[in-house]
Amino acid sequence: MVMSGSQKNIEGMRFIKKEDYAICLIDNFSSELKELIRKHLSKVCYGSAKTSLGRISYNYKNTLKEFLKRYEPKMYETRIGMVGELMTHVLILELFPEFETVSPYFNNEDRSIKKGFDAVLSSNNNKELWITEVKSGKLQINTNSNESNRRLLGLAKRDLKTRLNEPDIGIWENAINGAKIALEHNVGSKKAVVDILLDETDNIYSENTTKSSDKNVVLVSSLFTSLVDEIREESLKEFYSNTVSESLFNKVLIFSIQKELFEAIHEFLKEEAEK
Repeated sequence: MVMSGSQKNIEGMRFIKKEDYAICLIDNFSSELKELIRKHLSKVCYGSAKTSLGRISYNYKNTLKEFLKRYEPKMYETRIGMVGELMTHVLILELFPEFETVSPYFNNEDRSIKKGFDAVLSSNNNKELWITEVKSGKLQINTNSNESNRRLLGLAKRDLKTRLNEPDIGIWENAINGAKIALEHNVGSKKAVVDILLDETDNIYSENTTKSSDKNVVLVSSLFTSLVDEIREESLKEFYSNTVSESLFNKVLIFSIQKELFEAIHEFLKEEAEK
């Protein structure tokens, strides 16, 4: 696997990173966590190629405004998912230096929810691709945090199992377009990543089939509930072991995030946009 056991100290957050899984417990929305959003928001939303241009369109303030235009008209459940996915992108950029994100958060065509994969990552050491699925939600009735978190991870697993076994050219074309945008100025990486994605579309066209068992995946849960009842490391280890035993994917990485209120992130972004 690409990860080694480690821990990073960030104010307001506890982060445990092992070989096959990681847990991020956000105790409070600290000034350091807010600074991480300021640092990464534009890159997350548009990709490094666009943000490196130094254009006003892609600066922090205008990215905030564009995010809110996309976010505020959405239904409640969709908002939860958007915040969970946004925080996943930010935290992966900061906490997983072994990965490069090769898919922008924003849908390039319009302000609708992005079609295709939530994120595509490239491992920096060997240019393997990791397809990432994020499921977000609140504590389910009559469950504890570990039960609700396993439910979210289960949804992510079943979603990728379905989509990675269906010969849908569209999701791979979206991934190719996203990689071209994200890696526009990194010619070597762009060719390596796009070639892998094109191989997948070639296989679908020639064989009319694709399979999940040769794909690497990152299953992400973003659980919004009180940290009085925390996600436990043992629960992630068990979920990882059970998933690997099913032989659904080539390699698996589990990442769980727990924070009490997703609304606090929206309020912060609104305040930032109004400054």
